[in-house]
Amino acid sequence: MLNDHLRSMIYDKYIKPTENRRHTYAGIEIELPIINLDGEATDHTVSRAAMNSAVSHFGFQPLKYDDDGNLHEAQDPVTGDLFSFDCSYNNFEMSFARSQNLNDVDDRFRRYIEYLNKNLILNNHLISGFGITPYYRLCRKDYIRCGRYGMLGGYLGKCCEWKKEGGCHAYPQFGTFASASQIQVDVSTDELLDTLRTFSLLEPVKSLLFANSMMPQDEPDYLLIRDNLWEYSTHGINPRNVGGYEAIPESIEELIEYIAYTSLFCTERDGKYLFFEPIPLVEYFTRDVIAGEYYENGKYYSFPFKPEETDLAYLRTYKFLDLTARGTIEYRSLCTQPLGQSFAGAAFQLGLLAKRDALRELWARETVLYHHGLTANELRRQFNKGHIPDVLDREALRSLLIEITRLSEEGLRERGFGEEKYLLPVYERAERISSPAKDMKDALTGGKPLSEIILEHAKL
Repeated sequence: MLNDHLRSMIYDKYIKPTENRRHTYAGIEIELPIINLDGEATDHTVSRAAMNSAVSHFGFQPLKYDDDGNLHEAQDPVTGDLFSFDCSYNNFEMSFARSQNLNDVDDRFRRYIEYLNKNLILNNHLISGFGITPYYRLCRKDYIRCGRYGMLGGYLGKCCEWKKEGGCHAYPQFGTFASASQIQVDVSTDELLDTLRTFSLLEPVKSLLFANSMMPQDEPDYLLIRDNLWEYSTHGINPRNVGGYEAIPESIEELIEYIAYTSLFCTERDGKYLFFEPIPLVEYFTRDVIAGEYYENGKYYSFPFKPEETDLAYLRTYKFLDLTARGTIEYRSLCTQPLGQSFAGAAFQLGLLAKRDALRELWARETVLYHHGLTANELRRQFNKGHIPDVLDREALRSLLIEITRLSEEGLRERGFGEEKYLLPVYERAERISSPAKDMKDALTGGKPLSEIILEHAKL
């Protein structure tokens, strides 16, 4: 039962920061696989050396080191941009400071990538644009040796022990080979629910246009497998923590109640990152003792502890549309794109945010997607497999994709930064009802070598 005190705690963390906010600023994170062009596992010494060189070249300040003294996070003191390795030394991440103009971020992204790839190619490695590294079977699956990633690796490894309804997949180390592209955008309280509702309906469209995470040797049916990796892991033990909303809350009170039934799975005590079987917030704070575990020097140890109100700071969900404690919505359902199209997804979403009212009106009148008994979540699951249900008219679907892209372009033009150029590949995909993954699957079926596709996806 949700009591007034917990309701107040949730309000202060998630709703209060949205008061008097406007979605003007955006923060972008892009995770990128480092690929060994010899078709072998990524050499982590090569990855780390490239990071160290870039940190020195661009004047970043080192922030975090792993248990072996290897740098894995650094920040530019001027821009606020971050370099880091996400989960593994296979996966390089760039987190850009909040900005109003995508062009500014893209300029820095290109400078970073050009320098890193000039360095990496000397050892026959390359950063390229995929949501799953193409050599996912071969790459090392060990998480970075530090408290935070040791915790995450231990937590994800518990999936079979804590078996969830529907089972779990066989890839608890997926964080070491999966890459994503997220964008956080300011949102105000009065626009919050409408934004969640309007953009939840966009999720199937994003699958059609931006799918780019394939595991062809193990999951050949999927163009976008990332959803499954999260939903059928320990993250998805509580379905409220992942994926799309089955029903959008109708009020702020209902949204607070929704959050109250999402689950905590980690916290900190005495400098140790703890993980435990997920517990909904409404139950968590009633517990006397929780059975936690922590990672240290390659081993896991038990650590019983008492809940504290400050643990709410560690609530982390992985929904397609995630309300954050920063007064933003994080749009986190996009795969990493080919490098030259890295900002296509961010631009697509920003343009539509600028035309949110028009997008809402479009959903109210369209009859292509949502009048055949299928929900947004059901459609996305179908599209993730590259399957368009027979009840959908393909020509009408193509027209809808183009119309939505044009609406995004209108929004970008109104923003006035010239960001509409980023939609050129989206128009081309909409015309063909295609995505990077679909094109890749067709190319592989036609006999194109994977090595050529990797190089193509690395072009700026």
